[in-house]
Amino acid sequence: MFGCDILEDGSIRGYDQYAFDGRDYIAFDMDTVTFTAADPVAEISKRIWEEEGTYGERWKHELGTICIQNLRRYLEHGKAALKRRVQPEVRVWGKEADGILTLSCHAYGFYPRYIAISWMKDGMVRDQETHWGGVVPNSDGTYYASAAIDVLPEDRDKYRCHVEHASLPQPGLFSWELQTNLVPIVVLAVIVIVAVIAVVVGLVVWKCKSGKEDNGYKAAPGHDGESSGSDT
Repeated sequence: MFGCDILEDGSIRGYDQYAFDGRDYIAFDMDTVTFTAADPVAEISKRIWEEEGTYGERWKHELGTICIQNLRRYLEHGKAALKRRVQPEVRVWGKEADGILTLSCHAYGFYPRYIAISWMKDGMVRDQETHWGGVVPNSDGTYYASAAIDVLPEDRDKYRCHVEHASLPQPGLFSWELQTNLVPIVVLAVIVIVAVIAVVVGLVVWKCKSGKEDNGYKAAPGHDGESSGSDT
């Protein structure tokens, strides 16, 4: 296995490691241009490569120059994706059943993929009691994740969902806010709407009846009351 890294401070790091039969065998140190043997048999390879002289220098050039140049080129091509940051939208839900309150913390639409969600009680992390739902990709390239914990209903105010993500300037703490019961409001709104509809329908029916009555009681054409006779 070999490769190279560009660290945050701009410095570089290269590594070249070999294994045999599932165990470490020998590794190359780019800074000192030396080899570290992890097995007595590897001491033979170490001695040959270091005495040969050019093997270490060749790998230092490969890791410190060629590999770094390629890595910088790949980073430039993928700059937009690497620097993309989308903050998660966090919601906390609660559901009580059989005397147990399940608090669920959901993070929607975040990028990049890595996120840390944990439940805290009185400021202490409760990872052993937390159930994680994993990180799931969305169709737009962002991700979704969740974490749940079972608590006593009377302790719900002691719990906070702790979220860390690269898009957040600092970790966020989120709690479940018990929603107001909307049933009475909805029922009242329905009653008002039905009453308004009934009034409108009543007015329409009344106007229709009034119009018919006016048409039925119009005065008949008048006459002079004299009988007409035929001329003989």
